[in-house]
Amino acid sequence: MDRTIDLKLVILGEGGVGKTSIVNAFIHNEINTDYLPTIGSNTIRKDYKLKKQNISLRVNIWDFGGQRSFNPLNPIFFKNVDAAIFVFDLSKPKETLENIKQEFLENVQNYSKDFTSIMVGNKLDLLIDTKKVKNILSQFLCENDYLVLTSAKTHQNIDECFELLIHTFLRKAEILDPDTVLSNTANEFLELIGKNENNLKNQIIHINNLDSELKSYIDKPKVEKESIEEKEANELKYFDFLKQELEKNISQKINIMDQFLINLSELDKTIEHLKKIHSKSVKDLIDNLKEHLITAKKDFEQNVDSMAKFNREEFELIKIISKTKEGQLNLT
Repeated sequence: MDRTIDLKLVILGEGGVGKTSIVNAFIHNEINTDYLPTIGSNTIRKDYKLKKQNISLRVNIWDFGGQRSFNPLNPIFFKNVDAAIFVFDLSKPKETLENIKQEFLENVQNYSKDFTSIMVGNKLDLLIDTKKVKNILSQFLCENDYLVLTSAKTHQNIDECFELLIHTFLRKAEILDPDTVLSNTANEFLELIGKNENNLKNQIIHINNLDSELKSYIDKPKVEKESIEEKEANELKYFDFLKQELEKNISQKINIMDQFLINLSELDKTIEHLKKIHSKSVKDLIDNLKEHLITAKKDFEQNVDSMAKFNREEFELIKIISKTKEGQLNLT
């Protein structure tokens, strides 16, 4: 009998730390060198077929935009999380680490239990001051945190980061949920990707040995400070323009989702009320529930079309803005 394991993996962090680039590097999509903030959340799936046990492993990756003005925190995103990647920027460690545990980690802990997580310092290609990074990491991270340093630009440690998290989840699930995840599933996953557990764990940076482990990156090519500052200024200017153009579109999408959630909430209330009543008024409640279902169905069908339309408009708008910016750069 063919079994399916659905793994919900969320990737979280402030805007601009490279979450979407990390996902694109993992699934071998082209990485956009211009910063385009993720609007709402994107989901993408990567499948693994474990033939020995007839298991289809579906890794559903939820990429949540870090810009608060675009992406108000939605509890649905944090529910039923199996694995989480918390990303910060090695070129701006303090600014991008501050809210990870207070905001993102806390939300996942509030809505999900027994999830597996890993901390990822991205933009390893921009790592310059290892002493500064070491001091900041020592303040923000705990001894038990899994820490991996990556570069979405060069693909360094990207596959290993996801594979380590998936393997750790499977190993844990074999114990906690043996009916769903059979014994030896984690080992078969390693065989499929052609690695062993030590290969993956060798990428983990240990907090107690930060000095020695960061030294291996000191001799890597350095990026001039001026170019980083110029890049940040351009990204900020571009983001402000993009925010102004997309704000209305985003507001409409949020309103549609809010209405959908309201409909679901009303259905839930009616069902709960129905459970508590044993009288002839049950018929009225069932009729009321039926009306809510019909309304929710109609709203959902309309909203799907509207959301698709808004997504197409946003995609076209972002392409136009990107081409305009590229043309301006070619003229300079």
